[in-house]
Amino acid sequence: METLRNQILIAQLSARLIVEEGINNYAQAKRKASERLGLDWRKYLPDDESVTAALLEYHRIFRFQHQPEFIHNLRHTALEVMEWLTEFAPRLTGPALEGTAGEHNPIVLQLFPETPEEVFWKLRDYRIPFKQAPDLVAKFRGKTMKIPVLTLAWKARTVELRLYPPQKRKLNPRNGPPSASIKMLRRLLSRDD
Repeated sequence: METLRNQILIAQLSARLIVEEGINNYAQAKRKASERLGLDWRKYLPDDESVTAALLEYHRIFRFQHQPEFIHNLRHTALEVMEWLTEFAPRLTGPALEGTAGEHNPIVLQLFPETPEEVFWKLRDYRIPFKQAPDLVAKFRGKTMKIPVLTLAWKARTVELRLYPPQKRKLNPRNGPPSASIKMLRRLLSRDD
């Protein structure tokens, strides 16, 4: 009982830290929450699903008046970027798709270019400033690989582009985080309207 109670406390404080302090990494938020609560994170670490549930609950309680419109607008912005990058088979993932995004969360898009340079060139050709962020380390079928990450601003929102190899597009979406193609995102937005 004590373990479950402490996991819930850590998940709830993690959610608050993510929304209010802009921590975009669940592991970092959980560790920071554990420290603030004086709990051993190795002993009481909640899973990511618990933090996502706590985020949804936080938004339902504290941001209920504007969260649905905020998420809808964020998804519209994501759709604009995705349509502009359509040749790279973009997929929306992360907090904007899950409905847990706050003011500090970027719009996270997975792209599948033949080479990362194709994305660099398109951004440069259209004079869109971007920064290269630290690579994301991901596992695919037991192999560790580095995924280049770019960040840019689009309508005053930070957009994070994760550049996956094209063959990863064919992986079953159930094996990774939830994601939505342009077509799926349009359907989701039409239900919101």
